[in-house]
Amino acid sequence: MNEVENKKTILILTAQFGAGHISAAKAIKEYILEKDNNINVVIENFISASVPRINKPMVKMYENNTKYIPGLYNYYYYMKKSFDSKYDISYKIYMPKLAEYINNMNPDLIISTFPCAAACVNDFNTKNPHKKIPSITVITDVVDSLEWVFKTTDMYFVPSHEIKNRYVQKGMDPNIFRVTGVPVNNKFICDKKIRSNKLRLLLMGGGRGLFDFDENFIHWLDDYLDKYKDMLDVTIVTGSNKKLYKNLTVKKPLHNIDVRGFVTNMHDLIKNSDLMLTKSGGATLFEAISSNTPIIVKNPKVGQEIENAKFIRDKGIGILYDNDEDLKDLIKSLLNKELDSRVAFMDENITTFKKTIHPDKIGDYVFELLDKN
Repeated sequence: MNEVENKKTILILTAQFGAGHISAAKAIKEYILEKDNNINVVIENFISASVPRINKPMVKMYENNTKYIPGLYNYYYYMKKSFDSKYDISYKIYMPKLAEYINNMNPDLIISTFPCAAACVNDFNTKNPHKKIPSITVITDVVDSLEWVFKTTDMYFVPSHEIKNRYVQKGMDPNIFRVTGVPVNNKFICDKKIRSNKLRLLLMGGGRGLFDFDENFIHWLDDYLDKYKDMLDVTIVTGSNKKLYKNLTVKKPLHNIDVRGFVTNMHDLIKNSDLMLTKSGGATLFEAISSNTPIIVKNPKVGQEIENAKFIRDKGIGILYDNDEDLKDLIKSLLNKELDSRVAFMDENITTFKKTIHPDKIGDYVFELLDKN
């Protein structure tokens, strides 16, 4: 038997509904290979592996629902949150094609970073008890939704001890949880932030460059900086939003704000910022936590982001605002030094919280399960 045949294979199933599920999958892969680079780790979009023709329409529908009809999206989200996952049959459209994919690959372990992918793995293992594949589910938002929970799952990576506690209160075995935080690339890790004389603010809208404030606010901030550029450095990352990038650099160019398009050094930008104005997605939130960067987020309208925002408030690691006028007042308060003590307080809270999660042990936890079987 050659070396390739001897290699163990880990399949990580993910999805494109927001960038967080994929970034968590990539981070886990890195942690595994750090531990043992002789493992074959495959990341696969579970929809592309089963019914590829519906991937783009499903992603578009998700984006439109969260943007235009968040109330309807939330109704479905909160119904699933308290609804026993065994009654949700939406996964069936991806089987048996995904089962065929899994059978052909025959992995030694499956990790899911999306709830419906975990449902598919559970279905596979339930129908094939003679060849049950060990499985881990990675919860990528600060939620205790039952949509992530399945009988055949062997281990869960959860964002915080509070989420573990909530699941245990629902009757789950505390021994199957590992408190890792939402997995992010270890390049974001920054234990000691070096402060400069200027306040450094990063405006970040994720890979797609979608922000919770409009362009008028960006131009207001750019004009406002005419008087305060010796006190505040601002960088905006527009990601793949080419229209916004063109608007801010060509059509109506900014003079005081550094505009970046799609970047590959996001970890450096976040680590070199004192505050980040962004959305409350799980991955973004834990990138900020890893890099000791307090965040400013708009009170969200979408289920899992609402839960993440509650976490930000309860842990005291960020500031929530309601609208663009609120945000302008917040910027003014920052520049008037009225929030210095609050920013220091958020810094301390992030440091305290980081001591309770163990992303550095992700590789150990994976091999703990892999070596059992």
